[in-house]
This record gives sequence, C-alpha cells and structure tokens, in this order.
Amino acid sequence: MGLMDMITGAAERHPEVNQEQHATLLQTAMQMFGNQQGISGLLNNARSQGIGHLVESWVSTGANQPVAPSQLESLIGQDRINQLASRVGVSPDVARAALSRILPLIVDKSTPEGKLPQAA
Repeated sequence: MGLMDMITGAAERHPEVNQEQHATLLQTAMQMFGNQQGISGLLNNARSQGIGHLVESWVSTGANQPVAPSQLESLIGQDRINQLASRVGVSPDVARAALSRILPLIVDKSTPEGKLPQAA
C-alpha cells in the first residue's frame, strides 16, 4: 500500500467537503507538506511560534496532538490556506478546518520511523 493510499484510508473527511474535494485536498496537501522540505518548514515555523511540540508529535512515533484551525493558520499562513481552498473549491474556513484534521496524518505517515523523509 502506497503512502497516499494509507493517508486516504485514514483521513477523516470534513462534513462540508465532498469526496472529490477531499481527494483533491489530500493530494494538494501531500504535495505541499508530505516531503522533507515541507515538513522541515512546518517544524521550523511551529517552533518559532511556540507550538513546535504539536508538529514534533506528528513526526515522532507516539500519538499525534491535534491542531486547532486557528493554530493551523498561524502555522502555514493564510495565503496557503487560500491557495488550497481555491484549488479544492471550498471556503478558506472549510479548508482550514479540513486541513487541521489531515495535516497531522500527512506528516505522521510521511515520517513512519519518527524521522524526516530524505530530500529528493
């Protein structure tokens, strides 16, 4: 089973997002954050904002700590949320809420041994 299949199977769909939008959101978020550069950027940004423990929990092999939609906005920025929302065809609020559910999963599944993926 591939990484995208694992994430798709485990990701909870936001109630205001249809199946096609959910798939597009997962795919787009994987492209943005499911790699060494994306995860390193998340970690560095989270640490600078005092919420590094959240992203570190996603990378580690333990339980993932949840991220609130407002924390997510601080973590990735309104521009990226708007970009995702536009690509998926939902409002920024829905994109923020949906991504707060799936981003921890993407980082977790991209770091199965508690280590950042190798740079491509």
